[in-house]
Amino acid sequence: MKILHTADLHLQDNAPQRWEALQELVDLACREMVEALIISGDLFDQQVDAELLRPRLRQILAPAGFTTIIIPGNHDCGAYRSGLYFGDQVKIITSLDKPVDTGAALIWGLPYEHYSGEQVAYLLQNLSGKLSREVPNILLYHGELLDAYFSRWDWGSEGEQRYMPAKLSFFQGIPVDYVLAGHFHSRFAVWDLPEGGYFVYPGSPVAITSREKGRRKANLFKLGEAPGENLLTTFHLEQIEIELEPGEDPDLVAQLTERLSEAHPSAELLLTVSGFINSQTLGISEQDLVAQVKQIAGDRLYEEAEFLFRDISNILEDGLYKAFIEKLELLDCPPEQRRNIKKMVIRAMAGARK
Repeated sequence: MKILHTADLHLQDNAPQRWEALQELVDLACREMVEALIISGDLFDQQVDAELLRPRLRQILAPAGFTTIIIPGNHDCGAYRSGLYFGDQVKIITSLDKPVDTGAALIWGLPYEHYSGEQVAYLLQNLSGKLSREVPNILLYHGELLDAYFSRWDWGSEGEQRYMPAKLSFFQGIPVDYVLAGHFHSRFAVWDLPEGGYFVYPGSPVAITSREKGRRKANLFKLGEAPGENLLTTFHLEQIEIELEPGEDPDLVAQLTERLSEAHPSAELLLTVSGFINSQTLGISEQDLVAQVKQIAGDRLYEEAEFLFRDISNILEDGLYKAFIEKLELLDCPPEQRRNIKKMVIRAMAGARK
């Protein structure tokens, strides 16, 4: 049995890149001839989105030759009330007591609720006696794994509260082969379960906020094998950081042009330019240089670029700096060391003039 696992699409009516990501996932599932597409929570950004967008979702999933299995996440936990129709091949798991039997595996779901860690541990212990000893058991889960420290930004824009937290130790004595999880946006991550098997976050398959950088991934694997990172071509963000070294007068425009050519076509860019320039030798002001960069980057910028560089032409004309450089030139030291000393002095003087 082959499975494609994703989570955290956060579908909205006015977010076409997220719908394109869903279509890419469906196309990938068809090409790979998977038996199940797993969506581990937050398919929709809000409950109201689910109410409005179900017809559009059915159109995308209807031609697929596989079963789509969904659990509610913290954003759309109220969207799956009984009786709603999501499609003939779509199954919603809203209770831990009602698994989906694929024949090759039992797929259980722990839908999002405002549970504490103690409550999650209790539910998992109760689940242990219900698990199959004949076929693999897969648990879908939407919440936080506390074993590894993450920045709060890794969860998207969720703030400081805990969202159905769990620990790997909660699975001690519980023969689950895979925990296919959602809620962790930033990257693909895998942990070993105490009884064997895997706990997997695929990361969001499309950038939802500016905190999720780099190519997005999905988890594509065969039952009985390790999780598999599958690179997507969906919308994502790439960070470009250019630091201009004092005294070197590098060609910022050429650097940026090269970095843009290396960026993935599906990416928008987060650009930061720091360091120092000498406007006298470059023959261009800070303001004009910023205008050039904006023109080159154009509509590839996801948000306004950060321009943190400074013009040091006034420092280079400072009498104290010139006197220091005269003495430096008299020293018997390698050219590289002399260049590094100049950079240190420029940085120190620039810092003193802030």
